[in-house]
Amino acid sequence: MILALRLLDLKCKHNFTNNAFTDILNLIGSDLGEGSTLYLAKERLNRLVDLKLNHVDMCKNSCCAFTGIYVNDGSCRFCNLERYIISNNSKKPQKPQKTAMYFPLLERFRIQYADSERALKLRYRSQREECDDEYSDIFDGDLYKELVEEGFFSDERDIALIGSTDGYQIFRQKTDSCWILMFINANLPPTIRVKKENLLISAIIPGPNQPKDFNSFLRPIIDELKVLQGKINKLYYIN
Repeated sequence: MILALRLLDLKCKHNFTNNAFTDILNLIGSDLGEGSTLYLAKERLNRLVDLKLNHVDMCKNSCCAFTGIYVNDGSCRFCNLERYIISNNSKKPQKPQKTAMYFPLLERFRIQYADSERALKLRYRSQREECDDEYSDIFDGDLYKELVEEGFFSDERDIALIGSTDGYQIFRQKTDSCWILMFINANLPPTIRVKKENLLISAIIPGPNQPKDFNSFLRPIIDELKVLQGKINKLYYIN
């Protein structure tokens, strides 16, 4: 199983197919029998790593997410499309027509700080030397210095995040689009912070259209950032 998990890590890094995974595993570990397969490796990884994907109801036309002022709405205020799939069975729970996907930050930070080697890398912000006469990183900028004066980043373990969002076309025909919300962990050294394995995808908002109330999609992320900042004690996701 250890061999299968290492191979699964390589599969994620190099994006080779499921069939290639099986062929490689059979080649280098043929004596393992049925104890190691791609399915079993994923199941074991799910048990070892406590990361949960959260879904939030959204309009089928991507107008808004049903959060905040829309949380109890049964239809979209912009296009009037129904929130849920119409079902003849009233006993079954209502199923949303579409959901946005959110990847919590909190558990990922817990996992990283539980690793002593990774925790040392996350001290870059607090251990770097300031540059008075030049600009070598965002921490030399006025915004960061103003936040420090206001009492932020008082603990060397406090995390500085850089948020970014943009839309992209899934297909060459440009018939559909998605929006990605991503964070860069500025506590990591600049040489590694923007590497693919260190980027923190926080949300994926499916198309087909550009959101009409983008802030409604940001609500779950803002709520989690408040938890991380200590403003609220618990995070609730409305599914």
